[in-house]
Amino acid sequence: MSELLKNWHHGEKPMCDNELKLGESPARGLLYETLAMRNRIRTRRNGKAGFTLVEVMIVVVLIGILSALGSPIVSGFFLNIRAKAAARSVADAFRLARTEAIRSGAPHIVFFSAAAAGDPPATDPAGTALGADPTTGGPFPIFTLRDDAAGASNCRIDAGEIRSPVAAQKDIAWGSAVSGGVAVTDDAGSADHSSGSSFQTAAGAPITWVMFLGNGLPVGFDAACNVDPVGTAGGAIYVTNGQRDYAIVLSALGAVRVHAFDKGANQWTD
Repeated sequence: MSELLKNWHHGEKPMCDNELKLGESPARGLLYETLAMRNRIRTRRNGKAGFTLVEVMIVVVLIGILSALGSPIVSGFFLNIRAKAAARSVADAFRLARTEAIRSGAPHIVFFSAAAAGDPPATDPAGTALGADPTTGGPFPIFTLRDDAAGASNCRIDAGEIRSPVAAQKDIAWGSAVSGGVAVTDDAGSADHSSGSSFQTAAGAPITWVMFLGNGLPVGFDAACNVDPVGTAGGAIYVTNGQRDYAIVLSALGAVRVHAFDKGANQWTD
C-alpha cells in the first residue's frame, strides 16, 4: 500500500478495476479509483480561473438595469398595499363603532373627512374639526366618537368623549380614479361619490358621517341632529391610489363589505 501511494505521488498512473492483474485484489483497484477521483477534483479546483474585470463590469451593469426596471414595480406594489390598508381601516372603523355601540348602549358616530381635491375637510355639524393627523398634519380621514359626553347624543364632537382616530395612508385619496365613476353594485347611497362618500340623509343631503345606535343599526342625521329612520343610512366610501379603486359599503343593517375595481373585467369585485 505504501508503495502504491509513493508511486502515485511520483506521477505513476494507477490501474483501474478493469486493469487489475491476475492475483491483485479489488480493494487495491478501489483505492486506485479513489485516489484518481481525488486528483481530478484537485485538478479542477486548481484550474479554476477568477473573474475578469470585464465580466465583473458586465454583472454590475446588469444589476443596475434590473434594479431600474424593478423600482417602479416595487413602488407600485407597496402603493397597492397602502390602498388596501386604507380600505380596511375604513371598514374597521365602521365595525368598531357598531361593536362599541352595542356593547355600551351609547351612540357611536363615524366621521370621515371625505372631500375632493381643494375642498375643505368635513367637520361635525357644529363645524368642529376632526383633529390633526400627527403624521401628515391634516385632518384624520376617519374618526370614531362615542357621542354621550352630555349624557345624551348631540351629534357633536365634545371634550371628554372617547375618540378613535385612524391615521391617513400616504398617496391615498378619496374618490375613484379607474372605475370611471361607476358606483359599486350594493351602494345604497345616491349622493355623488366623486368626493369619496355616497352617504346622505333621508332628505337627500350629502353627509360625511353616520351614527350607530345602541342596537347596532346605522342612521344618518342632519346638521340639527335630526336622526333619520332606521334603514335609510346605507352608503359607501371610495378610496383610490390612482391605479386601483376600493369601495367600502355599509348596508342599512350595519354589514360592511370591501370591493376592489377590476380594470381587466371593468367591474367591481364581489
